[in-house]
Formats: sequence, C-alpha cells, structure tokens
Amino acid sequence: MRPDWAGRFVAALLLVQIALALGAPLLFPDPLTQRLDRVLLRPGSRGHPLGTDHLGRDVAGRVAHGARSSLVAAFGSAAIAFVGGMALGLIDAAGPKSLRAVFGVLADATLAFPTILLAMTLALVFGRGVAQLSVVLGSVYIPVVYRVVRSQARPVVALDYYRISRALGTGPIGRVVLHLVPHAAPHALVQAAGLAALAIGAEAALSFLGMGAQPPEPSWGLLLSDARRYLGQAPYLTVVPGAAVIVATFSFQYGSDRLAAWIRRYDDG
Repeated sequence: MRPDWAGRFVAALLLVQIALALGAPLLFPDPLTQRLDRVLLRPGSRGHPLGTDHLGRDVAGRVAHGARSSLVAAFGSAAIAFVGGMALGLIDAAGPKSLRAVFGVLADATLAFPTILLAMTLALVFGRGVAQLSVVLGSVYIPVVYRVVRSQARPVVALDYYRISRALGTGPIGRVVLHLVPHAAPHALVQAAGLAALAIGAEAALSFLGMGAQPPEPSWGLLLSDARRYLGQAPYLTVVPGAAVIVATFSFQYGSDRLAAWIRRYDDG
C-alpha cells in the first residue's frame, strides 16, 4: 500500500493550525495594542512578517489569535451537532414511532431555512460572541447529523440479531449502545467533520456581519470586515485572513473525506 502523502500533509496542516491557535498567546502575546506610528506596514517589515493593519496592530498575531475563534466555533458546533444528532437519531430509530413524525417534521423545517439566515436569526436570540455562535451553529447543524444517524440506525432495528437481542431481555439502552451506536457513530463523525469545515466559513461570515466575535477580539471574519476599507492601499489585509479561512476549511473537509473513505474500506473489509 502506497503512503497517503496527501492525507499526511493535510493532517500536518491541521495540526499546525491547532498548534498555532493554542500557542498564539505565547507567540503573539499582545494582538490588541495599537501603534499609530506603524500603520499599514507592508508584509516583510521588521518585526511584522505579515505587516500591520490600519491601527498598527500586527497582522500575524491577529490572524493567529483569530484561529482560536474559528477553531472554537468549528469544534464546538461540530461537537454539539454530533451529540444532539446522535441522541435524536437513536431515539428516532429505537424509540416510540410517535416521535418519528415529530422529529422528521422539525428536521425538515429547520433544513428548509438557509443556514446563514437561520444562524443570523438565532444569533439575535442567543447574543453575539464565539461561544454563543458555537451553540447557534451546532443547533442549526443538529438535523443534518440526525438524518445521517437515522438512516444508519433504522435498518439495524429490523435485523434479526437486534430482534434476538430484544428477545433475550436486553434493555432499550443496552440495545442502542451495543448495536446502534457502533453502526451509526462513525458516519455521524464523518458528517460532523464536514460540518466543522462549514462552521469555519459560517463563523467568518457571521463575524464579518457583526454577529459573531466582537471587537477587539481577533477573528478572521472581523479582520476581513476591517480590511475591506483598505483594499486599494493594503490588499494583503484581506489575503492573509482569507487564505487562513480557505486552508482551515479545506483541511477539515479533506479530513472528512479521508475519514469517510477509511470507514468505507472498514465496512467492505
């Protein structure tokens, strides 16, 4: 079997992003201090490898600290969607039939709304901030994971070994843990990884619109929002955070695809 160099590269890329986010306070301890004597310095300037913004703040430091907001939103929303979707999907598959119609209607109604529009509406209810945005995005993504879990778990309930397990006296929780969770969880995990990629873009978009992270907290979306006024003078202000969003989104999405491929090989084997 040939080494998966592309997969290793993307995994290393994702680890670098996580390490950069965790180590940002040590590498760039002060991303908020304004230096009006160093406004809009070009990349490569002394002490500022990626330049400075319109208030003289170091772009590299603000991008590194902005990674914390994006990754918190990505992992937080994916975790909420995974746990909530797993719970509802398993209840749908193994619980009373009366709940299936209710869960299905609620999921369809949620998915009928555009994701960003629904997230904007919920953001007005929960408030602005990275933690609140994680809850909002996770809530919006729960129906997606729920549908995946439902589609994987329902057929198992009809199989002979599940019926035999019930006939032997295994309780409902035992049957779910023994038979449904191992079958549905890997697929839900793949979906959650893909949703983490979407959450990075959604966090940047909502922060750009003022409904996510709030100034002076660094965020890739806020950096793009601030930079739009200086496209002619300092285009690098949009290139750096924009590239960070693209790289992070690609890393999570590619990781989701590779995880799905690995699960397919495992199922086939």
